Amino acid sequence: MNIKNMLLTTAAATLMVSAAHARDFTGSLFLPNQGEVLSDTEIEWSRSKARHQDAEKNFALSEELTYGLTDNFSVYGGVLNAFNFDRLTSRQYNNEHNFAYEVGAKYNYSYDNILTQVGLGYFTFQPRSWVGHYVNGVKIDDGWYKELQFEAQIGYDLGNGVVPYAMFTLDSPIDQSDRVIDYSVFGGVHKTLNKWALDGGLRYDFVTHGNNTNQLYLQGEADYFLTDSVALGVHADYMLGGSTYQHDMTLGAQVKVLF
Repeated sequence: MNIKNMLLTTAAATLMVSAAHARDFTGSLFLPNQGEVLSDTEIEWSRSKARHQDAEKNFALSEELTYGLTDNFSVYGGVLNAFNFDRLTSRQYNNEHNFAYEVGAKYNYSYDNILTQVGLGYFTFQPRSWVGHYVNGVKIDDGWYKELQFEAQIGYDLGNGVVPYAMFTLDSPIDQSDRVIDYSVFGGVHKTLNKWALDGGLRYDFVTHGNNTNQLYLQGEADYFLTDSVALGVHADYMLGGSTYQHDMTLGAQVKVLF
């Protein structure tokens, strides 16, 4: 479903259905039941400023669909386009059509109030289509960048809509001789209210290779339930400190629809 049709669906549903919701489908531990589809459409702007360098700005639109094969096992696929707009970006790309793709699967398991999830994904894009044949006189290979991603989460349902949880992720290219592994650890709380869902915590990104870089971020998200199957939200993160960028922040908005 494209953005125009999704917005029309959202508007129509808002007029016909009350704002009460049956399930909170906005959290990272949520997976759709068998036969259901969760659509997550995001628009995002980010700005990174290294010491003694110009700021790098990015603006992207992404769509991810998650399909429940069973009540606890889902597959997903997504596509992202990074734009090259004036002012909103640093105009570092070759054109306005810079696509990246991902596919994967996730599995949930719960025991009493303990909630867990594991996931494995594959991410790819073609660098030459983004930046052209040469960058600073260096020829860009015409192959595709390929990356494997692993994710594990654990949470505890305290009741009253409160779920503290932790997430661990790692990703690494699979077709490079000297592969760097990027790690990330997040700890936070997800809270479900009547018409709102709130999520926030701290994220620590690090690399134990070469310069051993690290960054600490404050991260948050807020979603409002228009209906029992449509939520509008915003998200953001801000770097509190680290060994690389002096300033780093992301702002975004999302539409989540459960079919």
